[in-house]
Amino acid sequence: MDHLIPSEGRAEWRAHWTVVVASIVGIMIGQAHLYSLGVMTAPLEQEFGWSRTQLNSGLLIISMVIFPLAPIVGMVIDRIGPRKIALCGVITYTLSIALLSLARQPLWTWWLLWLLVAFGHLLIKPTVWVTAITSLFRKSRGLALAMALSASGLAASVAPIVTALLLESFGWRTAYLMLGGIIGLISVPIIGLFFWSARDKRPTFAPAAPKSTAPAEIKRPLRDELKSFTLLKLVATALIMSIVGAGLIVSMVPILKSSGFSTANAAAIVGVIGVSQIVGRLSAGLLLDRVDARFVGAVTLSCPLVTCLILIFAPGSAPLAILAVIVFGVSVGAEVEVIAYLAGKIFSPTNFGTLFGVIVGLMSLGNGLGPVLGGLSYDLAGSYVPALWGAVPLSLLSAYLIVSVGRYPTPSIDADR
Repeated sequence: MDHLIPSEGRAEWRAHWTVVVASIVGIMIGQAHLYSLGVMTAPLEQEFGWSRTQLNSGLLIISMVIFPLAPIVGMVIDRIGPRKIALCGVITYTLSIALLSLARQPLWTWWLLWLLVAFGHLLIKPTVWVTAITSLFRKSRGLALAMALSASGLAASVAPIVTALLLESFGWRTAYLMLGGIIGLISVPIIGLFFWSARDKRPTFAPAAPKSTAPAEIKRPLRDELKSFTLLKLVATALIMSIVGAGLIVSMVPILKSSGFSTANAAAIVGVIGVSQIVGRLSAGLLLDRVDARFVGAVTLSCPLVTCLILIFAPGSAPLAILAVIVFGVSVGAEVEVIAYLAGKIFSPTNFGTLFGVIVGLMSLGNGLGPVLGGLSYDLAGSYVPALWGAVPLSLLSAYLIVSVGRYPTPSIDADR
């Protein structure tokens, strides 16, 4: 891959590759609650008699917590760095996943446990990992973000299968307990040893950071950037794409089951999303360092409409179901990366945590609304088809918004100002 990365980019990788690895682990474990919920839906529904809207309401609670607090966490990251936030977050999140095993009637106990998940998840949102990578990489930023954010694709591939195996072997309570233990044992030591940003004290074993020859980035007032129309467009795009993406992710197993697939086969097909997500993210990462990010985003943000149309018009077809999740995975793989890349190019690095925190807050709101709207579609119409039809124009709207952002500044442009 050396011929695809400029010499200064290779120097960045030699100095900071462990940060990308730690970010992969952090992002991967941070998706456990999302990708396990679809597998857990049937046994929870059977034991407690809750509707799917009620079961998915935990994700809405996460959104309600993260939506107002993500910018505040981003502001703290801008002041103390992401390392301390990440370490606190992985410990809190690990414990909260394990505590989901304590769910009981009445419904408010489920909501209380998801409130704990929300606070843990708040501290390991992409803002933490993206801020660190953006501070350390310039020439190879697109690829570094792609490598890190591809972890959600790994989670999409691994989490449903691992959760299904634990569920079939031990039941849902022990499955949640063991899932929390597994992610804690993996994540805490890796992030503790290998994760830092440009403002954190580097471990003694870390390679020396390369000297950058790039022009200094312009610092802009936070107030001006918060009022910018560009931020509004990125926020709207993030909200729409997360509603569509999270709604499809959580509902995909139930959608396939309603089309005649068994739980195991549906989970296996959904696992394909993860592989295609990784391919889409890595491909986008290489493109973003070379091609206008707006056009990469427009193509990928349009892809979910293909998935929805296949699921509507060809239910029960295994080959087409696999095609649908592959297209969806490629789209999901590139979406967040495009937003993160554009934000890193457009906004001042001193304000990045705060501004990306605003974007992440809206993404989290969408992540909560999407599954609830999908579950509501099923509860009211007995089908996910109305929700699938609604996702089609939303996909087109998000593609239009990302193109309308306008040309983002390049280092040479900034240097001339």
